[in-house]
Amino acid sequence: MFKKIALAAALTATASFATWDYFPVQEAHKGQAEIHFDYMMQDDWSRGALSAGARYTIVQNFEAGLIVPFVLFTSFDGEDLKQDGLSDLQLLLRYQFMPIMNAFLDVSLPTCNEDLCGEDGPIGFHFGVQYSQKFGMVDFGSELGLALETKGDDKTTPPWDLNLGLEADFAVSEMITPYVGIDINMLLGKVTVDGDNVGESHTGDMGFAPYLGLTFNINPMFYAGAQAQFCFGDDYYGEETITILTAKVGVNF
Repeated sequence: MFKKIALAAALTATASFATWDYFPVQEAHKGQAEIHFDYMMQDDWSRGALSAGARYTIVQNFEAGLIVPFVLFTSFDGEDLKQDGLSDLQLLLRYQFMPIMNAFLDVSLPTCNEDLCGEDGPIGFHFGVQYSQKFGMVDFGSELGLALETKGDDKTTPPWDLNLGLEADFAVSEMITPYVGIDINMLLGKVTVDGDNVGESHTGDMGFAPYLGLTFNINPMFYAGAQAQFCFGDDYYGEETITILTAKVGVNF
């Protein structure tokens, strides 16, 4: 499944994405394509976004992917805010350098519709390492990463964003895989405007986003699934909890 970077960004554009998952790279010349719908809610604010993505193992241990997110609607207290359109494209790269460890780099390109993001936005980078291990019927995956951005047209850059992701997938049968996990984020540093620090330090501001979901393997080629995620932490997501409901369909090729 797609994993999300700092979902607070969903309030200004759409759900951003990080690595596709935390587990080993697929065999050479194998891939996946997936479409999923996210419905995000925070108090009176809500947004629906549709994303299409694909990943492919070009050579053994090296995977490349692309995600195209599109905001369908944004509303506040039932009123359409007229914020929709293409969001930032996501380029994903992973290299499996050990049987249980991957290195990854995700790049976010400033393709966001002006109605969503205003002026031309920054280029975003998210990089780090992943560790995974199998314990009987449980597949454990984890990630430690750092996200940062260049300056956009507004000359503003946010603090760096350190993330830790943990997930356990339960192989209860060949057809059904329930899973649980949590994304933990912590900001580092201050907001900068044209290279100068502005305001107080945000170091230590944290967000927590536990989730649970289910993947249903229809056959060896097709799968579907659903997920619910709850994001909280006043200094990171705001006072109100963000709820994200996801439905997905995908194909292995």
